[in-house]
Amino acid sequence: MGVNVQTYDELVDESTAIITQAKTLLAGENVNAETHEKVARMIEDAKEKKARSVLVRELDGLVAAKAKEVTPVSAVKTPSGFKSFGEFLHKIWVTQKYGKWDPRLLAKGVYVALPDDPLPTFDMENKGWIEQKDLVESVGTSGGFTVFPEHLSQLFMLSEFQRYVRERALVLPMRSRQVVIPTLDQTGSTAGVANIYGGVLPYWTEEAASKQESEPTFSQMQIIAHKLVTYTEASDELLADSAIGLEALLTRLFGGAIANEEEWTFINGTGAGQPLGIVAAACGVTIRHPRAAANAIGINDIFNLLSHFMGTQPVWLAHQSSMPQILSMAGPAGNQSYVWISNARDAAPSTLMGYPIYFIENCATLGSEGDIILADWSKYVIGDRQATQIDSSKHFRFQNDLTAWRAVHRVGGRPWLSAPLTLRDGATEVSPFVILDDAVGS
Repeated sequence: MGVNVQTYDELVDESTAIITQAKTLLAGENVNAETHEKVARMIEDAKEKKARSVLVRELDGLVAAKAKEVTPVSAVKTPSGFKSFGEFLHKIWVTQKYGKWDPRLLAKGVYVALPDDPLPTFDMENKGWIEQKDLVESVGTSGGFTVFPEHLSQLFMLSEFQRYVRERALVLPMRSRQVVIPTLDQTGSTAGVANIYGGVLPYWTEEAASKQESEPTFSQMQIIAHKLVTYTEASDELLADSAIGLEALLTRLFGGAIANEEEWTFINGTGAGQPLGIVAAACGVTIRHPRAAANAIGINDIFNLLSHFMGTQPVWLAHQSSMPQILSMAGPAGNQSYVWISNARDAAPSTLMGYPIYFIENCATLGSEGDIILADWSKYVIGDRQATQIDSSKHFRFQNDLTAWRAVHRVGGRPWLSAPLTLRDGATEVSPFVILDDAVGS
């Protein structure tokens, strides 16, 4: 049996009539609780008919538009599975209104809510369906704005580079800006004489013979303290509100930066307004040996540096960029199997020719003067005039609510030798500081 499907106009007229009747009842003389209950049911019925009218109008429009695209309206057929087109429309309305979904609608591409899904809601005022979405935190407007990111009260940073110079050097306290240190003059180069004793010469003599006089020669060196500083400003609000403890962080960073700059200067410093590093040391106290090939470090270079070194506590310092050269270092001609590493499975050794080797950032890059250094840092003197002192002041930028931070460090340094030591042959020179030059030679 067919289903009587009302048109849009019929549903609107019935809804209007019900509302008019309800108003009449409320305007009567004998209005009681039963009257209010009846009027409430009438209003609900009117709303239902109004909603059905809007749905019918929408469906009529969709069907007409679709039919117009593909076929004349007169040729529109009843969807398969339904007795009539009216039944099809009625089932859509029942599904949307009561959630009594009909499986036949699924094949027609009509939205049908599954039993556990929320049904769409019709907005009576705006005459349209309210779209319902799942709340997700990945979309801000769908709930993401209510989820706040977590912030750790910890600053992540790489570990500092280790220090290799100060812990091995001769450190002297300074009570003034300048300190003068007496030294034995060992710069002699006379052949046949042990110049390491500074002019003291032994002589063979006969019994009761006159003694030949010799005496040591002295010199002096001076160390001047230079000032190394860091400075920054921070707002009072940042100091008060920072979750990572800005004051402690600045103290750590100032101290670490000064220590690292000091380390770099002990190696590369020019001596002008800063300590004198071994690479730039004047008078040839540091021996510079040419390399066998440009931009390379080979086994013969290592042999040559060793042949000119003299010291008791040697360490190798090399720039990080030189590591591939050293890792792949091959043996001399005739013994190519001799390499620094025995295989690529085990860890690389931490020694080179039996001496510790450290790869650091404060040496020159591969191919430059000083990319690898062999040194006995006990022959380098550091003068400490003032340990790192960190102060803060609110007064300098008081008007701007800024706190000024500064760190001051006063230190001097230089090799205490003034020249390499010449061996007894009068030609061979050795030193506690030997570096590979950027020049190419034998």
